[in-house]
Amino acid sequence: MKAILDIDVYRSTMLKNGESQDSITQTFNNYHLLVEETFKKFNGEIWHRMGDGAIVLFPISEDAVSASLQLLNSLVEFNRKKNRLSLPLSVRIGIHETEEDIINVPKDKRGKYASTALDIAGKLQKNCPIGKIAISAEVYDKIGVLQRLFRPSLVKLQGKNFFVLIDRPIMPQEEELLYGLSREQKKVMPPIPFPVWDKIIPGQDINLAKLNEFLSEPLVVILGETSSDPTKSPISSAATSDAIGMIEVMGALRANFEIKAGIDEWEDTADLVSDRNVVLIGSGIVNIYAFALNDIFFPLHFVKTRGRIFDQIVATTAKEQLYFGPHGIPPRDCGLVIISKSPFNLEKILVWVAGITGMGTQAAAILMRELTRDPDGALRRKGVKDLNNPIACVVCPHIAEGPWEIRNYYKRWRISDYKILWAVDQQGRSVNLSRK
Repeated sequence: MKAILDIDVYRSTMLKNGESQDSITQTFNNYHLLVEETFKKFNGEIWHRMGDGAIVLFPISEDAVSASLQLLNSLVEFNRKKNRLSLPLSVRIGIHETEEDIINVPKDKRGKYASTALDIAGKLQKNCPIGKIAISAEVYDKIGVLQRLFRPSLVKLQGKNFFVLIDRPIMPQEEELLYGLSREQKKVMPPIPFPVWDKIIPGQDINLAKLNEFLSEPLVVILGETSSDPTKSPISSAATSDAIGMIEVMGALRANFEIKAGIDEWEDTADLVSDRNVVLIGSGIVNIYAFALNDIFFPLHFVKTRGRIFDQIVATTAKEQLYFGPHGIPPRDCGLVIISKSPFNLEKILVWVAGITGMGTQAAAILMRELTRDPDGALRRKGVKDLNNPIACVVCPHIAEGPWEIRNYYKRWRISDYKILWAVDQQGRSVNLSRK
């Protein structure tokens, strides 16, 4: 009986982009040495290397799981002291148990050797959430007390459930982003492999006018519905209208059978973010993901300091910095929409829709809905005419002139229109419509 472990560095090619060859060589030499030394302590034998990944054989599954747990913990210190890259290094690990005897396969044939067990271990690795361990049911049955560290995966492999590590270590590069969250809230957040704006800034082919294209691809919608004791956490319960607005956005799309929805505090929401486009709903006041990602979105985010999100939106370019909402440019009920490459996978996109209040989020959701129906007209009709690749907008609710004021709508009527206050494009050109 053998345990087969398949390990790979998550998006290693993307990690290396823009780095010096010396930094790349030092980092990955250090990493491979760490892997080899850690697995050797648990009787692991590297059977085959491929790029930055490896297949490792262990006598029993418990050794493979214990070695993987130690490696994940060791990566904290590795990323702190031995990683010469500007981004954190994360891995994905898949483990399967088999009776197949592959140890005697000649080394020069291992790269092309066909094996059901190898295939399963490889698929577990590729479907593993970032920075975690995925194990087959066969492994789960053999690891005794270690079972308590795992949960069923949200996705299935060949129609069967597999199991995913619940907890994960926090890497040094994430500490500042997660500061202020409770331990349990940090635990449900997946690693953020690309936590800087320079890496996720959208290219020419990614902008708000093309939103309907991205929403038609495999998608996960993350709602902020966390409720907690406000004295112990910066996260509070979200407005129900956040969910209503997103339902209407999804209704405006053509059929998409690859939409999944998750709640920010559900542990298995993290299973989906690495391989799908992401729509994030709510500010960091109500959504753990938004809290962690807030400061990454340089052009547009909420004021955040000392682990707290405040009710003010900051719009930034090289030429200006504007504050919207209370104690800034009115009105109070502002919201934002921003699109970028996903901080979880640069081959995917992330759209963030949020408001200072529930009504601000409603206004942002209406803009998003209109962008799916009429991508060019939704912006042009509201005064955004001179930006070729708009990537972010500040909006507010808009009502027709008459006897009613916005305050009359609170918790009584829905918002049906929006006004754009500010917008920016990929090059940093902005338009300020807040005075019109």
